[in-house]
Order: sequence, then C-alpha cells, then structure tokens
Amino acid sequence: MSGRIPTAHRFMAAIDAIAQSLEQYRDIDAVIVTGDVAEDGDPASYAHFRAEIERLNLDYFVIPGNHDHRENMRRSFDDLGYMPKSGPLNWSREFADFHLVGLDTLIPGQGGGVLDTQSLAFLASTIADSNGKPVLVAMHHPPFQCGVHFMDRIGLKNTDALAEVLAGAQVEIRLICGHLHCMNVSMVGGSVAISAPSTANVFPVDYRADAPVGFMTQSGGYMLHDWDGGFKSTYVEIADGTGPHPF
Repeated sequence: MSGRIPTAHRFMAAIDAIAQSLEQYRDIDAVIVTGDVAEDGDPASYAHFRAEIERLNLDYFVIPGNHDHRENMRRSFDDLGYMPKSGPLNWSREFADFHLVGLDTLIPGQGGGVLDTQSLAFLASTIADSNGKPVLVAMHHPPFQCGVHFMDRIGLKNTDALAEVLAGAQVEIRLICGHLHCMNVSMVGGSVAISAPSTANVFPVDYRADAPVGFMTQSGGYMLHDWDGGFKSTYVEIADGTGPHPF
C-alpha cells in the first residue's frame, strides 16, 4: 500500500497466525473476508489470495470491497459454487445454527458503497426464509458513521434503507463489515454492527474535522464470530508478543 506496507507479506503472516491458533478455537465453520481482497481487482491477486487462504483447509467466503473488481472476482471464485452468475455478488449459506449472508456494496470506480434494490430484496428474502435461525450478514462498507471524517465520506450511502429491512426482522441479526481498518461497534435497525480490523494496516482514530488523511503502518488482526444462544464477537490481535505467562 502506497509503497510502504508489504500487504501480501502481512496477509501471509496473518494466515500463519490463524493456522497456529486454530486448535485453540472451537470448530470453525468458515472464514469470511469482508472485501478488499485485492488492491486493484487484478486476477493474479485473487489467485495469490486463494493460494494462501486455502492453506487453512477451511471453507471461505468473499465479498467485494471498493478496491475489488466485481467480474474478476466472480470469475476467480466461480468454482466454489456460491457466486451468482450475474448481478451483484450476493450469496447465502445455511449452517447448523445460523444463516450467513454476503452482500455486495461495490460501486465501481468509487470509494463509497451502496446496497442496491436487488441486494436489499435479497437480504429481506433471506431473513424471511431463515426459519427462525439467527442471521450473520457480511458486507464491506459499514452501515454506520464511525466519526473519522475521511472514511465517513466514503461510507455506505443508504444506511436508512438497510435499517428498514433489519427493523422488521423477527430473528437476531449481526452485521460484520470491513473498510474502516479497525474494530468499531454500532447499531443499525436494532441490530449490532461491527467492523473488523485489517491485516494490512490501521487508520488513526481521529475525530477532528481537520484530521490528517492517511494510515498507520502497524497491522491489526481479525475477528472470531460465534453463535451460542446469542452472537459473540472477539477481536484477535496479530502481535509479536510472547505467552501466555503464569500469573
């Protein structure tokens, strides 16, 4: 990124860290990548991503972010069986305890995102057909204002329309997203929404109107999402420390 961040190396290190920690977690249903899988939507980047993430030997699901290319992504992951053949890259999968939904918020050529009419209808239909199971919704752009002005300017354009869909739901819903490069928790339509950190870098938490636009060079981490009578989300930092040490 900008010639300063070895993003590919950091992604590989993140896969290593997750692989080393898997035995500490309960059974993992899948890995969810909430967009910006590539820097510029290049097919070679998607091929590199696949080579690395498949080292985990887990099912994985991707959605596009503002840096992705919708059609290149569709072609690159078509063989996995969940990508639609045309239109927005919306998909759903049912697991034993919950439904997982991926929503496409990409506006080609723009930093901000939107949920078009087709995507909102897809979400509403999936929620209605959930048979009482909770629903975990993954999207790239956060459906809330985070307070960092340069990121809020390229956020989700129609949060109110999403909130209307969620407000009528009769099941528990949790939304997870990316884009902000940090963990941020908010509410939309009566549901909790959480942004995940980035494995590449972080953005400074600076709420001043004249805050500098830029990034910090340290890496972040990833999130664990679990259903056990309710959703539980845990931030895991990718760090170089040692331990655990006895008290």
